[in-house]
Amino acid sequence: MAEASYALVFQGDILAGFEREQVMQRFGELFGLSVEDVEKIFGHPRVVLKRNLDQAAADAYVDRLTGIGMAVSLDALHAPAAALALEPLATPAAGTATSEATQAAAPVDAVAPAAAATGGAGAASGSTSFAAAVDERRDLGFEFSGNGFEFFRIWIVNILLGIVTLGIYSAWAKVRTLRYFYGNTSLDGASFEYLAEPLQILKGRLVAFALLLLYMLADQFVPLLGAVLMLVFFCAFPWIMVRGLAFRNYYSAWRGVRFGFDGRIGEAYKVFLLWPLLGLLTVGLLFPYAIYRQQQFIIGNSRYGTTPFSFGGRAGGFYMIALAIIGVGIGGGIAAFLVGMVLPVISLPVMIATYLTIFALGNVMMTNLCYNNTALGAHGLRADYRLGSYAALMITNTLAIALTLGLFYPWAKVRSARYAAEHIGVVAEGDLDEFAAGQRDGVSALGGEIGDVFDVDLGI
Repeated sequence: MAEASYALVFQGDILAGFEREQVMQRFGELFGLSVEDVEKIFGHPRVVLKRNLDQAAADAYVDRLTGIGMAVSLDALHAPAAALALEPLATPAAGTATSEATQAAAPVDAVAPAAAATGGAGAASGSTSFAAAVDERRDLGFEFSGNGFEFFRIWIVNILLGIVTLGIYSAWAKVRTLRYFYGNTSLDGASFEYLAEPLQILKGRLVAFALLLLYMLADQFVPLLGAVLMLVFFCAFPWIMVRGLAFRNYYSAWRGVRFGFDGRIGEAYKVFLLWPLLGLLTVGLLFPYAIYRQQQFIIGNSRYGTTPFSFGGRAGGFYMIALAIIGVGIGGGIAAFLVGMVLPVISLPVMIATYLTIFALGNVMMTNLCYNNTALGAHGLRADYRLGSYAALMITNTLAIALTLGLFYPWAKVRSARYAAEHIGVVAEGDLDEFAAGQRDGVSALGGEIGDVFDVDLGI
């Protein structure tokens, strides 16, 4: 018997957290297929994408295609390669050419469907291109190397000095904390950097404290003035968000290249004021759409060097999250009511469990949806948060913090960072070091960035 080989099969399913249109677009872009060709592949219930793969090649194809959201599987084959024939979806009539269904059934074996249908040198060339494209893409996970005891020492000193200095040291505490977590988070062997200075943050916090004090005094002695100040803050919130995002991105870097944020104030007012207001006016019906527009604004206006991020998610994904949360809430409420009728003492734990499930489910679904639909140029991001493991992390962290009167907080923070690093990654197209070098050259060619507009952290 010949050594086992594998066939790569796609049955039209899309992995959770991905949008079908986005997956089709990425598949077509990656392998140079037309829209019509991609639709043929995704329109059939079972397509053999590639045959006669050894174990290593099969795993490479699976990793690559699942990375863009396609649910593929492997069928083990034991017949010699020469005896294998393309698996048709419909049997062609005798004496005729291969049916149209068959042509669509095995197109990716040669990348271009036309080449696959006709065979010959064109098919072989396409197959090589497909393999080369798979080999050039790498699934890179983030790594977090911090530990709880190290961060505990930073955290406890931050608290003590914050108390002694009446909160002034909080700016230095924030910088120390962010530099610890940035420095211990790495991608492809390079750590991230947080470049802001404490005095920049202190200026913003002093302004925020002065405004808060003014509001409290006005609310106490001149209630009308307090209401006016609250309205002013509400109207200024989109501007504050844009400044905060610009500050955070500009002072974050990887491999010597800063991130950036180019969101406009006018658009910020739409996504942070107008759409949430419409959500209220529609009794919550437009809230998921408002969140979708906010994520689209934040991600779509962020960049690394000169390359912008893109967000391919759809509003439907955010409505699915809302429906899931509502379903859990209703189910939990009914369960708490029914249990309470029999054993009232159990009703409260059921309600708490429902709340924790809603919180964990929302975070898991939102993280997967946003990351799995975000790309940086040719590089894609991916996340695979799981409800069970994330809920266990959240519950154990909460219980440990409560039982230790807050002293477990540094370990909880580290555990959360490690979980995120283990479940978030980048599907890289080619060498990330060369990509970063290209971003450095692009920024230099533009004469650098204007940093003085990002000189104040407004606390976002």
